[in-house]
Amino acid sequence: MPEDDLKKAGLKVTLPRLKILNILESSARKHMSAEEIYKIFIERGDEIGIATV
Repeated sequence: MPEDDLKKAGLKVTLPRLKILNILESSARKHMSAEEIYKIFIERGDEIGIATV
């Protein structure tokens, strides 16, 4: 579960973190920049700040 992954890493489970983790886990690419992740959020219509990513 993504929540467990965040907790194991010592991070607080938040909705933005879960969404970012979902993007990273579902991506075929191994490395994505913060800007690339941010653009995916914009395309989906999600409101999230670049600083959050």
